[in-house]
Amino acid sequence: MIRGSCFLLLVALLGVCAHRTHAATAAPRPERAGAVRSGEGPVLPFIQDDYAKALALARARKLPLFIESWAPW
Repeated sequence: MIRGSCFLLLVALLGVCAHRTHAATAAPRPERAGAVRSGEGPVLPFIQDDYAKALALARARKLPLFIESWAPW
């Protein structure tokens, strides 16, 4: 009985190891249609220290204006 249990445990462990090896060597999945690749440029342009330009672009495109502010304390 112990011998049979050890055999079943060994088979189960080998199955788990084989599954992990297969997952690690599997071909990469195709990307989703809306996924953004890291090699592409920024999705949203960042306008630094030019409030008038940012406001004009936001009004022209009818988009909200996001202002990032922080304090170094």
